[in-house]
Amino acid sequence: MEIINQELTKFSTIRTQSFAEYYCKPKSISDLEKAVSFSKINNLPIVVLGNGSNILFSKSSYNDVLFLKLTDNWNSFIINNDCTEVKIGASYSLKLAGRELIKIGCSDYIFFNLIPACIGGAVTQNAGIGPGEEIKDVCVRINCFDILKGIIVNLENEECLFEYRNSIIKKKPNRYIVLSATFSIINKVKDIKNLEAETKARISEKISREPSGYSFGSTFMNSSIPAWKCIKNIRSQLNPNYGAFFSEKHNNWIINKNASGEDIIDLIKDTQKLVKEELNIDLINEVRII
Repeated sequence: MEIINQELTKFSTIRTQSFAEYYCKPKSISDLEKAVSFSKINNLPIVVLGNGSNILFSKSSYNDVLFLKLTDNWNSFIINNDCTEVKIGASYSLKLAGRELIKIGCSDYIFFNLIPACIGGAVTQNAGIGPGEEIKDVCVRINCFDILKGIIVNLENEECLFEYRNSIIKKKPNRYIVLSATFSIINKVKDIKNLEAETKARISEKISREPSGYSFGSTFMNSSIPAWKCIKNIRSQLNPNYGAFFSEKHNNWIINKNASGEDIIDLIKDTQKLVKEELNIDLINEVRII
């Protein structure tokens, strides 16, 4: 396994230009151990890259982070012998997992089909689309590499400390690397055609509400007032020259035209300031800022 320079733009769906001095693609536990050792020797925090749908590179270049992309060994989808659980690798697509689970009648997993993430990122963020449809509602346990101890550990659901868009992985940065997650598949329906039709309808409805263009999705978490309503209230006061803007179709989505990561950070901070002044609400970032 090599540690190389890497252009990062493709690893974020908002497509701000950025560059990493240190990047690697571990293909085994041995590779992962070497990467962690390198990070410790060089005092570099580790950032695990996924599908890029919830990440913003705030700088044009990084020489102070080891970026890591899991591949081969962590792109698996394995149903246990009694068909009660499925273990899915961290780099496996959440949408692809959703399609596979709908095929066998797992009605709890429609929401997987609506989120552009990998399993590792979805677990870290406790991704979801509403009450009863979050990772915490279906995850049994996660399998992680403990960076501090240098060992592989299993964390049961209650140990994951899942909250709204949060988990122990996010609360303790540079402590755990998600390798896989196990989900319950006990609840099944017999009418799979109807389930597939419902899934298709919900996918179409979600697509119809989403703006086009380069974006990382939702910028802020919801609070007492939905984030999009807060932004709509102050958007006319924002400087139009950031190179990026909040979509009118979905006011919580930033669309990038030609902005840098720094420009988008300015837009986020200015929005938070205006919302605080106008509504006395503290908007908290949902997007992961590196």
